[in-house]
Amino acid sequence: MKKIFMFVAFALVAFGANAWSLTQDEGVVVLAASHLSPEAKAMVEKYLGTTYQDDVQYLTNLEKKKKATHTKEIHYLHLNSDLQPMKVEGDDALVALENAMAVVRARASHSDQEVTVAMRTIINLMCDIHNFSYVRIEGIPHSQQEFTFQCYGGDVGKRKVANKVWWTRFWNSYGGWHPGFSGNFWAEDLELCHGKQREAFSEGSLNEWVAQVAAEAVKLYGRIQPEYEMTRRERNELEYLNYEMIARAGYRLSKLFNELAK
Repeated sequence: MKKIFMFVAFALVAFGANAWSLTQDEGVVVLAASHLSPEAKAMVEKYLGTTYQDDVQYLTNLEKKKKATHTKEIHYLHLNSDLQPMKVEGDDALVALENAMAVVRARASHSDQEVTVAMRTIINLMCDIHNFSYVRIEGIPHSQQEFTFQCYGGDVGKRKVANKVWWTRFWNSYGGWHPGFSGNFWAEDLELCHGKQREAFSEGSLNEWVAQVAAEAVKLYGRIQPEYEMTRRERNELEYLNYEMIARAGYRLSKLFNELAK
């Protein structure tokens, strides 16, 4: 059983375009691997093989090698002012996810290579849509592009020290708060902290998951914007939200593969 678990964990390892840190993304897939059904494990083995090198950062590596048919927009979730998916023409995370799911669902009618690419895409983008730095909302200009804000980093004597930080770098920086964590450690810690919430986190459909992410994103963007000044306490508190979204991504990824394997 342990060998099967480790195989599936490694076979699933794939990372989105710098969604969180590499080890956080690995934590997502290792967590998902621990909750796959026997049918889903067999599907993973058939289409992803026994190694994971080609799965790691699949979409991003295509971009770096200039072999991608997509643009970097494929990593972004585009929402209108009512927080409904826009499903814009061109690349969009939700559209790409739905297309990939359709391929896996109808895998008997596709080549093995097409199914493998689809599964890698699902893994990459399930990480991305749960990362708030990839959520763009119509009517919120600073969600459309990078911005900076003030974040207090510490005190020097009686003088407070604040730095301008990039939003994406800030949100992804929480991975650095766990030095030495591997993907396995992330998965173990996530299971320990959120295991009792697995059913609640994974309940619903892809569209319902997107709605939950959207609701959290609009609250976050309403709070964090240019010229915002964040205290150290606020930054510490937001780590819990970041952590929760990683867990949601892992549990939802396992549910998605379990359903697609049926």
